[in-house]
Amino acid sequence: MTIELRPIQRACPNCGANEPRDLGLGRTPWTIGACSPCGFAYLTAAASYADLSEFYSWDKAILLEAKRRKQAQPVVQWLDQTTRWRLHLFPRPETRTFLEQLVPGGNIVDIGCGSGKQGLALPDRYTPFGVEISRTLAGEADAAFAARGGSCQHAPSAEGLGQFDEDKFDGAMLNSYLEHETEPLAVLRALHRVLKPDGVAVVKVPNFASWNAALMKQNWCGIRLPDHVNYFTPASLTGMAEKAGFKAGFPQLTNLPTNDNFWAFLRPAPAQA
Repeated sequence: MTIELRPIQRACPNCGANEPRDLGLGRTPWTIGACSPCGFAYLTAAASYADLSEFYSWDKAILLEAKRRKQAQPVVQWLDQTTRWRLHLFPRPETRTFLEQLVPGGNIVDIGCGSGKQGLALPDRYTPFGVEISRTLAGEADAAFAARGGSCQHAPSAEGLGQFDEDKFDGAMLNSYLEHETEPLAVLRALHRVLKPDGVAVVKVPNFASWNAALMKQNWCGIRLPDHVNYFTPASLTGMAEKAGFKAGFPQLTNLPTNDNFWAFLRPAPAQA
């Protein structure tokens, strides 16, 4: 069965302006634009939450994208798959590992948790909770998290976070999630409400400022259409986080320009007197 997506036009998710400049990195009918007032890079139309819930969640989108890339770049994709060993030559940073270093224990919310793999991999001193847009994956995560005293909300993320009490969480994981979220600023604001004042959210997103992104352009691995709807740099994530009430920090010796991803640690900013 062929699913016809119903794209929704978007203004800039960072500042709300609707003055995108086409970066020439998309493909019909998807356009990646840079906001003229603030510079944020984003997909100017995105799939609806309903389509994401039922038909185009990341677990389905990643299979479609892999098929498309294999057809468009057979040699490059063959080389990539046959040299995957290169990814294990050195220890790789992980969102979950950073969280364990920063948060001693307690309630953890995994936003865009999928089937719950990341949350379940945490030691027993953490109680995993989640929010997931895919109906199927949310059901799997809810059953798994319930066995450890947690739960998973099936909902768009800002709505799902709204179901939790204020200051409930000691930490949060946003692992390869925020690039998929059509309302990232609203989600960060909702997260600020439920994260404790001394809590930490660990964010991993593709690095639009990486050397590989500049070199590969529309063939960069971080461009996935239409499910990657935001294209963050460390500077643009810092700016959006500050609007949501966070102060952003970054791990040392990890966010290199040669890395296709970067990590950020978001902490609630002290209230101003």
